[in-house]
Amino acid sequence: MIKTRAIVLHRFPYSDSSWIVKALTEETGTVSFIVKGGKRKDSPFRGALDPLALCEIVYRENPNTELQFLKEASVINWHAHLREDLLALAKAQVMAEIVLRYAPAGVPLEGEFSLLEEALAALDVPAGNAPEVKLPADSEVKLPARNAANNKSGVFARWLLDTCELWGYHLDMSSCSRCDHQIEGAPADFHPETGAFVCKNCLGVETPRARPETLAGFEALRTGRAIAHPEYVENALLAYLRSHIGFMREINSLKFLNETRKLYDRSR
Repeated sequence: MIKTRAIVLHRFPYSDSSWIVKALTEETGTVSFIVKGGKRKDSPFRGALDPLALCEIVYRENPNTELQFLKEASVINWHAHLREDLLALAKAQVMAEIVLRYAPAGVPLEGEFSLLEEALAALDVPAGNAPEVKLPADSEVKLPARNAANNKSGVFARWLLDTCELWGYHLDMSSCSRCDHQIEGAPADFHPETGAFVCKNCLGVETPRARPETLAGFEALRTGRAIAHPEYVENALLAYLRSHIGFMREINSLKFLNETRKLYDRSR
């Protein structure tokens, strides 16, 4: 019998009353469970197996089947504040999908679990008393203004950077890839296919490939400051990760993230 903490990465219907749940566990890595009766209102697993929930589970491991049977599951942190912030929720879903699709299978993933747990906790903070703006098309959902999320601005980018490091794709943000000298301030350019940063002296009269917002975002990430336009450095890190994994199936949750970003841009 295995008792461990777990973060729910994804679930989908198995029947009218049951779920297939994929979770990142603290002890045994990613595990798939069949949860019979999990959709019922009186299910003992209700809430504990919602996507992005941190829970404690008990199950008996059967090496002869891919789907394990849960014995117990209880909620530790449902991340209620995260679910109230559409932008934070969209970023959390991308993180969960990347772990589900690309983390090593069949091995313990203590580092991945720790990084994801910390990132979800950092995104799970109240939006505060910032003004709200309505979404288009008479939507009932409301979004906090951009400045309400400043304290969360670097969470996804930092998670991507730390995940690259954990998976062996080191990024040296402090040194120029051409002259090896320390970069002062923002880098002059960044090449996502190689992870190379270039200083102003080495760039010279060349036109940088990266946008100014991306380069400023890397400086903010390196110095621990809030990132003014986090979407640019997030996209750069996603491109870097894509090129180093060697193949990248479509990350379905990226579409939701990009649509949510557009809504926040309209609200500024």
